[in-house]
Amino acid sequence: MELLRSPTVESGERFLETSLRDDRTVLIVGRCSVDYRGRAGSVLGEGERVVIVKPDGTLLVHQREKREPVNWNPPGCSARVTRDGERLQLVSTRSRPEEVLTVTFEDLMMVASFDLEDDEELQLVGTEEDLVRSVMERPDLIEEGFVPKEKNKSIKTGEIDLYGVDSEGRSVIIEFKRDRATSSAVWQLGRYLDEIGRKLDGEVRGIVAAPKITSGAKKILDDKGLEFVRVEEVPTRAGEGVVYDKGQRRIREFDGDRKGDGRG
Repeated sequence: MELLRSPTVESGERFLETSLRDDRTVLIVGRCSVDYRGRAGSVLGEGERVVIVKPDGTLLVHQREKREPVNWNPPGCSARVTRDGERLQLVSTRSRPEEVLTVTFEDLMMVASFDLEDDEELQLVGTEEDLVRSVMERPDLIEEGFVPKEKNKSIKTGEIDLYGVDSEGRSVIIEFKRDRATSSAVWQLGRYLDEIGRKLDGEVRGIVAAPKITSGAKKILDDKGLEFVRVEEVPTRAGEGVVYDKGQRRIREFDGDRKGDGRG
C-alpha cells in the first residue's frame, strides 16, 4: 500500500498518474465537485467525499452517508488525471454510450493506492435453490407426508420452484423466497395456480415458503386461501448449504394463526 496525507496538487497528480498506469486500486479523500455528461447530465456541488477507482475502470463517488455511490462509472471506463489551473481533476470516460464523469478536487486530504490480490467469487449461502434442495432432501420441512415431485417445473406462466403432492394426494405448488416474501411472490404463485388448476382435476394447494413475509403479502395469502410456511435458514460455512432450526414450525402449525401480522 502507498499513501500520501494532505498531498499538494503536484504530488497528488504524480501519485495518481503512476497508480492508474499500474492498474492499482485508488482511494481518494478530498473536497470535490462532480460533473456528469452523457445520456443525461448532473452536477454535484462541493463536498468532502471518498472516490474509488478500480483496475477494471469502475469509478465510485461516495458521500458520508448511504450505501450506494452518488455518482459512478461502470467497468470498462478509462480514468486519467488532469489539471484545471490549481485544481486536480479525475476524468472517467466511457465510449459506448459516450459519457464523461469529471471529479474536480478543491482540496486533497489523502490519496492511497493498493495492489489487491483477490481471485475469489462470491458464494451465496441460503439461496432459493438451497431452500428447494433442502426440502427435496427433507420434505417434512413443509409438512408430514409431503412428497416432492419436480423442481424448477416449467409452465407457460413461468417456472414453479417445487411441485409435489401432500398426504391426501392433492397437488402442491411451492414458491420459495430466500428473504422476506412480498406481495409479488403471492401474485406469482397465484398465476401458477390458475394455470395448473385448469389442467388438473381436484384441489391444488399453493404455498409460499420463506423466512419472513410482509403483512401485505400475508393478507393477500389469507384472502386467496393460500398458505405460508416459515423456513428459517441458519447458514453455516460457505459451501455447506442450509441448516434449518429444529424448532421450526411446519405448515399445519400455522393454520391456527394465519391472521397474524406476518412480520416474522
